[in-house]
Amino acid sequence: MTIPLQPLVPTLLLSLHPENTAAIITGKKVIEYRRRFFAEPFQAFVYTTGPNGGVNLFITCDQPIKADAQKLAAIGELIQHDDYDELVRYFSANDTGLIVPITSYVQFPMIRLAELRRKFTNFVTPQGYTFLDKLERQAQLTYFQQQPVLKTQTIDWTPKYRAIEALE
Repeated sequence: MTIPLQPLVPTLLLSLHPENTAAIITGKKVIEYRRRFFAEPFQAFVYTTGPNGGVNLFITCDQPIKADAQKLAAIGELIQHDDYDELVRYFSANDTGLIVPITSYVQFPMIRLAELRRKFTNFVTPQGYTFLDKLERQAQLTYFQQQPVLKTQTIDWTPKYRAIEALE
């Protein structure tokens, strides 16, 4: 089984800290917070930062929710039980940001940074994100897609969206 890419959805490579990657896999994290980011639905291979980092996760994400800091904090508190005040502080610089709904993930064996650099001379760890569906990244995209699947999970956002609508 290969990793199921949606052909009409942009494919990114993005970086997350190890605790965030682990929280997605355990089901504790269904929201990614960003002050600014790609503003359309996307799919992404995740580069986990740190000394034991590498790529071992593929996520699909729905349309990001853009709002003011208070609204985003209220959504984060409701859906992911995150601290309201902490979220308001995170988004306070611009008083705006994005909540990215994570709708599914696929876990596969870790591909370490050293291996990625050996295999691809143009591999760079993304600061924000990199588009993998560009011609110069096509070999990386194909390689990631062909990894053996360890675990898949779909996250039902229907009740979450209903709860968000009820906030308004």
